[in-house]
Amino acid sequence: MIQQFTKYGYSVSTIDIDIVTGYTVFPITSLAANKKSGAIPDDCFLESVEFELSAIAASDTITLFIARDAQGLIPITSDALSGATQTVTLSASASTTGGVAFTINKDYHLDTVVSGATSGTIYVCAKASAACVANIRLNWRA
Repeated sequence: MIQQFTKYGYSVSTIDIDIVTGYTVFPITSLAANKKSGAIPDDCFLESVEFELSAIAASDTITLFIARDAQGLIPITSDALSGATQTVTLSASASTTGGVAFTINKDYHLDTVVSGATSGTIYVCAKASAACVANIRLNWRA
């Protein structure tokens, strides 16, 4: 039987996080300060990840992979895949703000056997070619 998506939404990181040149693990979940964000369903389709960036240049890049656990040891996606590194697109009105968007298109199911996995949370592991500040949104369907 084919199931249709009945719920959609996005989850976010803590506001204004620092992205550095080495991988850092960022929990993505619901955020009280953002009333439209929600916890990631335990079974869902991960659609895309968006980075809203500041203190960034047009030639800078962001690389990411998504992990099941808070340590970033059990990947859902790979940083070696095509599209895992994106060049920043600057906004038309400011020379140091912009963003990147990553297509994920992958089913996700919470695995409670994985140490560090948390219901409602997925972990984005990201690094930048130059340090910057970001807000991260993960779009999902369930």
